[in-house]
Amino acid sequence: MNPNIGWLVYIVLGILGGLAGARLKIPAGSLIVAMLTIIVFKLITTTHWEMPRGFNFVLQVALGIMVGASFQPAMVPVLKKIFIPVLASTVTLVGVGILLSIIFTRMGVLDAPSAYLGTSPGAMSALIVLAFESGSSPTLVVCFHFFRVVFVILTAPLFLKFFS
Repeated sequence: MNPNIGWLVYIVLGILGGLAGARLKIPAGSLIVAMLTIIVFKLITTTHWEMPRGFNFVLQVALGIMVGASFQPAMVPVLKKIFIPVLASTVTLVGVGILLSIIFTRMGVLDAPSAYLGTSPGAMSALIVLAFESGSSPTLVVCFHFFRVVFVILTAPLFLKFFS
């Protein structure tokens, strides 16, 4: 099949999966179900088409627009108030991610860039884009973050019930 038709198939299947994920009201469901739809399709058909060169650029711009558009001037006083906890949390999470990535790399389980991006805190979508850009394994990064999101979804109700 023509590669141009192939990536259009990916896009159509991804949109259908994303709509299903949104309808199921799963946190990050649009991203996760779109991804799983393409993975299942590729496993069933054993096909692979490269995405067009500019596709990553479009995704990064869209992600930047989404993040920028979510900013509200009313957030500035809140950001000032939570600066120390955010800084402490960020340094701790990134530090643990660095430590784990060193351990996984030395064990020979993962390459350093994939290990770092996989163990880093943050939005799955942004880290996947970084994985593509850095030449690390987007598949490995997705696996780490997919399981992290699922774990948070499964444990959050228990945590919230316990502390409320």
